[in-house]
Amino acid sequence: MTRYIERPSPNFDARTRPIDLVVLHYTGMQDAETALARLTDPAPVAGRYPGPWQSEDAPADAPLPTVSAHYVVDEQGEIYSLVPEEHRAWHAGASSWEGEGDINARAIGVEIVNGGHEFGLPDFPDAQIEAVIRLLRNIFARWPELGPKRVVGHSDVAPARKVDPGERFPWKKLADAGVAIWPAPLDTPPDSDDPISEVQQHLAIIGYGVKQSGFMDAETKMALIAFQRRFRGSDVSGAIDDETRCLLAALARQFA
Repeated sequence: MTRYIERPSPNFDARTRPIDLVVLHYTGMQDAETALARLTDPAPVAGRYPGPWQSEDAPADAPLPTVSAHYVVDEQGEIYSLVPEEHRAWHAGASSWEGEGDINARAIGVEIVNGGHEFGLPDFPDAQIEAVIRLLRNIFARWPELGPKRVVGHSDVAPARKVDPGERFPWKKLADAGVAIWPAPLDTPPDSDDPISEVQQHLAIIGYGVKQSGFMDAETKMALIAFQRRFRGSDVSGAIDDETRCLLAALARQFA
């Protein structure tokens, strides 16, 4: 049985639509206690949470956005429950998936304790990932409409703003455990004389917010980088190379 440590946050409101996503984040803060304090603070100010995410001369009483998540998973594999799943936590910000915004209204948010890119993007301990897997299995059991295809990263739903949980997050391990997806790449890329349109079509099929413009606009580039960050973390340049095209085409087939 999975054990939850209650750490209630007052930062939530009512959902306006059914749950159909789980969004994974990293906390991007120094340690678990700082992240928990931030996610449960009803009136956060800059002086309580100094770090590289804000100017050194920010006034100590400068207000910060009020945030929360449904769960936090620390490095030792402890799972903290902050907001009941039935309520709308404030974790995704401006975001969209499958052409629809207000991800907070439709998602369960899971914050995974990790310093993130600003702290060197540490590896995720095995105990922590095993706890994330257990948590996702429990969430799926409570919400049958959820499953591996409905688990996304923060960078997937907000590719222009966010990079978490980052290219070191072991998505393949989650997929092997049956709680996320992973493409079985094709041997050769699709036969196409318009690779940009092909990439845009496949990104949109998967759920990324791109338009079929036929040229490499900023929106497409950011979505492609987010895809690479998740499925090909060794190279997140945003280049349309054959490996990326193979991965995209294979994954799009799972959604078509």
